[in-house]
Amino acid sequence: MICYIVTETREKYDEMDCHAIKHDLEKLSGDLCLVMHFSQVTREFVDDVRPWAICHSGKSTPLAEYDLMEHEQYRWLITESGVPQIGFCGGKNIIVEMFGGSTGRMRELRPDEPDLAPQYRQGWFKEWGVWPIEIVADDPLFAWLDSPIRVWVMHCGETTMIPEGFRLLASSADCRVQALVHEELPLYGTQFHPEKRQEGYPDGFRVLSNFFDIAREHHASQSRPPGGTR
Repeated sequence: MICYIVTETREKYDEMDCHAIKHDLEKLSGDLCLVMHFSQVTREFVDDVRPWAICHSGKSTPLAEYDLMEHEQYRWLITESGVPQIGFCGGKNIIVEMFGGSTGRMRELRPDEPDLAPQYRQGWFKEWGVWPIEIVADDPLFAWLDSPIRVWVMHCGETTMIPEGFRLLASSADCRVQALVHEELPLYGTQFHPEKRQEGYPDGFRVLSNFFDIAREHHASQSRPPGGTR
């Protein structure tokens, strides 16, 4: 089983319809996907269900306005459990902050720039829509993909300091940290949204398929007895 963890407030979670993303994640992973809220995470749950891959959703609510960062069991899941995980957009920024990095808004709009999403954080520069992202380091997350990839973005925030122990994987012209990976743990983050279905732009789903391949191999290696045989 895999899990999709919603990182928004409980109120927004209760109003969400996650059927489409659940369906897409199940199709890409080849396994059942459990959708849950971050507040439902416990060590006992992880030990009982033993998910082999976890995806963390994006969010629009600032972390200062709710209690996600104080949820110790969710923090344990990300920083200590060792389960292969990937965070999308705000989910990536949660991972960054939990490991001691920093995040913030990119910049204010210049006078001659259009606001690509005036309904969201008016007056701030945003990447919004299908965007070119440059791969800057080799990693299996981008297997079978040529640079630049074209994926869906919708954000005005970014990682302003990469935490110690992480490696930069991808950048765009206005957002340096579009993807990163922990150097020892199977833990990824993308500022873009690979989970968003975009007809004619398959790169996001290819990234997710690659992540599930990475997670599946990690899970298999952890299940093998000493000596590497079954």
